This record gives sequence, C-alpha cells and structure tokens, in this order.
Amino acid sequence: MDFAVTLPFALPVISYWLLGYIYHLDQVMLMASPIPTFEPVAMLFVNIMGVLGVVWALARIATPTEALARMDALARIIVAALIIHAITWGATPVLWLFVMTELMGGAVQLFGRPCPA
Repeated sequence: MDFAVTLPFALPVISYWLLGYIYHLDQVMLMASPIPTFEPVAMLFVNIMGVLGVVWALARIATPTEALARMDALARIIVAALIIHAITWGATPVLWLFVMTELMGGAVQLFGRPCPA
C-alpha cells in the first residue's frame, strides 16, 4: 500500500498533478485553503520523500521483520505529528485523511503481526 501511495510523489510530473488534485479536493470540500505555489526546491523535497517512501516500502516487502514493523510504526506516528503541525500552520485540512491513515497503519504495525508496507 505505501509503495502505491508514495510512488506518485517520486515522479516529478505526477507529483505536481497529485498535489494540485489534493488542493482541488480541498476546494470541492469547501475548505478553501489557498493553493500554494510549488517552487522547484519544494518539489525536489516532495520527490525525495517519494523516493524514500518507495525504497522503504520495498525494504519492508523484502524483509517483513518485527523490528522493521516497529520502526515503521514510529515513523508513521512522527509523520502524523508533522502533518498535524503543517495543518496548524495553514495546510489544507484535507490532510487529516492522511493523519488517520498514518495512525491506523502505525497501530497495525505495532499491534499486528509484521506485514509488508
């Protein structure tokens, strides 16, 4: 699942479109967050995040150990906290959907048996 979600962010053209879609969803849901301008350096970091997410997902698929599951859970909790921080600084409230998926995925990794990302 993580592989499919992070792969679009690793690809420059698709990541730009996906970010635009997230803000379009924001507009449709009448949250009316301002649509930011995505500068080249910001998009570089989006793409780096996507590549790291893809590589981590592949590592988890190749080696589904309990230790990696625990690290994955920790990372998900940190990512959820970072998303909440971004929302409090004005990012679109649509990102609450990502907070929920990160926390649910973290719970599965912590309390379930180790499974690939």
